[in-house]
Amino acid sequence: MTSYRTPMPRLTIGLAAIALSAVTFGLTVMLPTSLYSQLNDAMLAAKRAAPIEVSIVPAQITVTGECDKNMAYEPARRSIPVVDRSS
Repeated sequence: MTSYRTPMPRLTIGLAAIALSAVTFGLTVMLPTSLYSQLNDAMLAAKRAAPIEVSIVPAQITVTGECDKNMAYEPARRSIPVVDRSS
């Protein structure tokens, strides 16, 4: 019986898969990291310059609403099981 031989060896396909994985990792992880590292240095320098004060207006938030009686926290109604004793 003759065995089937693929036109491209498995080693070549495996190496191509590893190479494409490395390129994908480089484009999705390493490239954005290197691009944003320059921005992070500028942001750190801006943070050291002066603190920013924040105030919440209004200082108090009042929430009003009605309590619905059909909420999930009510206990479930228990029904009496019907047992057929005729047989």
